[in-house]
Amino acid sequence: MKYEEDKRYYHLEYCHDKYLKLKAESVKESQEWDKLYQYIISLHDIILLPKGNITRLKDMRAGYENKNGNRIRKWRAGPDFGLMLDAYVLAEDSIKWNLANTLDGSNDVREINYCISIMIGKLNEAFVRRRNRERQVQEQKLNKEVTIIEEISYTPKKTNSNDISDFL
Repeated sequence: MKYEEDKRYYHLEYCHDKYLKLKAESVKESQEWDKLYQYIISLHDIILLPKGNITRLKDMRAGYENKNGNRIRKWRAGPDFGLMLDAYVLAEDSIKWNLANTLDGSNDVREINYCISIMIGKLNEAFVRRRNRERQVQEQKLNKEVTIIEEISYTPKKTNSNDISDFL
């Protein structure tokens, strides 16, 4: 048993590793949320994001499932905050245009919800871009490993004489 800072004991065989993995995921999730929050605040030029918008974003992250006609909230089943940030960046031009022309520059809950809806429209494109980026990184790692193996296995033949008549 191992005692951790959350004042609980964990089995070293399986529980402690699970706890450490979950803790690392939570730290990453918190950092991604902070980046998304700061981006939205700077995009809309506001001081605080309204609670209704925060709830909408966090509910989107949690994900929902319909069972027997009831809507059940899940845990981390929706798009992560990093993906939402990527989608916001993709939709930034459209959001700025709508803020200036359609929404008359006001920054209340309804206008921010409108911009979140625009961002949701770009989620699939952001997901495809992320998947392509990950695939390219994997291919680069694979290509590096192949070139290293080729460099190690390549040895040029050595000839004993330097006379050109041996080649004729």
